Amino acid sequence: MKKLIVAFALLAISLSIFAEKTEEMYVMRHTTQGQLYFISEIIFPATDSKFSLPFDITYLNTSDSLSIKMTVPHHTLTNVDSVALVLQDDRYVCPMVKSIYKEKEKKHWIHRCDCAFTYEAAKKNFTQPATSPQVVVYTAAGTQTYAMPPKKWQALHQHLLEIFMLIDASKR
Repeated sequence: MKKLIVAFALLAISLSIFAEKTEEMYVMRHTTQGQLYFISEIIFPATDSKFSLPFDITYLNTSDSLSIKMTVPHHTLTNVDSVALVLQDDRYVCPMVKSIYKEKEKKHWIHRCDCAFTYEAAKKNFTQPATSPQVVVYTAAGTQTYAMPPKKWQALHQHLLEIFMLIDASKR
């Protein structure tokens, strides 16, 4: 019986710690256009360069799409042609990338852009526990793949899963 009580106490403590960290990752607001969810910056390192890809996610419950705004670093001034979310054999492509701004930062360029994906595609991509999803950015100057290391992905995955469960619950 003591082991059961200790197990429940540890579970309650870990859930309270888990909930606090997840709550720091997103903001939920009621707007005139519907319920808005904003998931703060997530950073995926590049698989073969020193650059990383910071992005944030915005979801408005009155639409079926989810917006991912990302800051794409590149050695040259180029356009982002398309972006794909890749999870094992599944690939979801955003063919229409909206450019927000471009600026020079030290020895490279920063491209801030916005991509729209269906809610279900993004949810599937960011809530699968097995492997880290990849974000593939296609530019005129080449292709860059970004993925999170497995240990960091396992920690982040739990938070994203909880956020997407909250969004699903609010859709009902």
